[in-house]
Amino acid sequence: MESVQSKEDIIAARKQRLEKELSKIVSTLIEKYDPLKIILFGSLATGNIHEYSDIDLVVIKNTTKNFYDRLEEMVDLLKKDVGTDIIVYTPEEAKELEESDMFFREEVIKKGKVLYEAK
Repeated sequence: MESVQSKEDIIAARKQRLEKELSKIVSTLIEKYDPLKIILFGSLATGNIHEYSDIDLVVIKNTTKNFYDRLEEMVDLLKKDVGTDIIVYTPEEAKELEESDMFFREEVIKKGKVLYEAK
């Protein structure tokens, strides 16, 4: 007879898997991508994890590449094992979004957690 996992066990296992993957992603980004800042936002940052939670990151980096090329860089660089949304902004774009975009200001800046910041 197969045992049925409780919802709490499923969520605890999901959290553990996400945290393991997050650690791997952040290490890779720091080592190979030269970010200025890495910010975790969403359910993993707030602790409101559910069975379908993923990893949501904003990476701030000095770059001249266009937005879509940056997304492609993330796909090429990171071999992810869980659902992950990573958005790369230049410092200027991030500042503009902080001033003009309510979601960015509330979810990323206020509720997000800075995981890395270049010295």
